[in-house]
Amino acid sequence: MNTDPLIQVLSSAEALLFDFDGPICSVFDGYPAPQITRELLELARQIRGELPPALERASSPHELLLAAAGDEELAHQLEAALQKAELAAIETAIPTPGAAESIAACVATGRLAAVVSNNYAEAVTAYLARTGLNESVSHVEGRNPSDPTLMKPDPHLIERAARALGISPASCVFIGDQITDMAAGRAANVGTIGYANKPGKTVALKSAGANFIVTSMFDLARAVR
Repeated sequence: MNTDPLIQVLSSAEALLFDFDGPICSVFDGYPAPQITRELLELARQIRGELPPALERASSPHELLLAAAGDEELAHQLEAALQKAELAAIETAIPTPGAAESIAACVATGRLAAVVSNNYAEAVTAYLARTGLNESVSHVEGRNPSDPTLMKPDPHLIERAARALGISPASCVFIGDQITDMAAGRAANVGTIGYANKPGKTVALKSAGANFIVTSMFDLARAVR
């Protein structure tokens, strides 16, 4: 029996579910998320004038969506604007080293690969097509444009992805780089692998309940094979 803890986490996995921003690519490398946040805040001010504190405090596009969730018209316009921004951002997104190899390892070993992301599904799909990964990824589950509260850490997206793949969540392993990813994985009853791509993330992801930590996606690719 192999006692490598990473291989043990993967041993019974029928599918690997990858978060998009981080494990697959750096989405906002050429179009930074803080810039998009400022643009969305300006749009919100144009629509509503003075904004409530929760909106003004938002430090990311997804926080803005959540803060605007109770204002249906504003939320709709911010979602549409963010979709356009994400479609623009993926044109300059930088592939994560080892991501393509990890997905290829899934295919080579008869496992399914899927992307589960708080990003716009069509932006994810466009990136996969641009980088030649689309035929190797069986499913893309992006945020619900009508309900941002279902983004991770809610388990909704992971559970939907498992249903789309036709397998139990317990047969999946989710790879993410945020504590919200680990929380969503625990809530959905899937194994979790934290991708610690920045200093300090190892401790945070372990504390959030990651079953294992990798600092390189190449390590994941080797373990899958």
